[in-house]
Order: sequence, then structure tokens, then C-alpha cells
Amino acid sequence: MSAYRDEREQCPRCRTELTDAGTARACSTCTGVWIGMGEVQEMAIQMQTPLEPVTLGIVEALREPLACPSCKNAMRTVTLYNVPIDVCGKNHGVWFDANELALVLLRSVNRPG
Repeated sequence: MSAYRDEREQCPRCRTELTDAGTARACSTCTGVWIGMGEVQEMAIQMQTPLEPVTLGIVEALREPLACPSCKNAMRTVTLYNVPIDVCGKNHGVWFDANELALVLLRSVNRPG
């Protein structure tokens, strides 16, 4: 996910080094998850019965920006199914605080857009 492998990515919340967790990277301290938006969309599709395309409805939100674990630039905060998440403007990934990814996936089930 990161082009900067000489420096390990750190959690934008608690600064703990992120560890590999399948297609994502996770924080062992706060249990946040750093993952690509494409992977989130694929997970949402896999939650559908029957399987069907899902459009992730992202809406701008306001809160203190977090630094991207990959490039360190400020991320923008958006909401996805009324869950605030942080998105890197350079498409490095999406930050979900503890339990937010599961909540987004549950809310995506068989919902239009």
C-alpha cells in the first residue's frame, strides 16, 4: 500500500507502528485499520445477497484532519453510511477507527448507493 517501505507506517491516532493484516494494515493499540478504498468496495460487494455492485456514497465532513500514514499529508474527513472516515487525497488509503469498517460494511448491505 505504501511506496515508503524504508519508513514503517504509523497509526494516525496513536502513532503505533501498523502491522500487516491481509489486504489492510492495522494498529494493535487502537485497532484502527488502514486500507484501500477498492478493498472496502470489494468487501461491501461480498456482503450483498445476491452479490451486486455497491456505490459507496461519500459525503464531506468536518473534523480535525489526521496525517496519512503513507505520505504524512493531512487527510480529508468524509462520512460513509454516516460513519466518519479519513481519506488520503493521494489515494494511499482510508483510515477507519476501531469498529468503523465493520459498521460501514453492515450498513452497506442491500442498500442502494
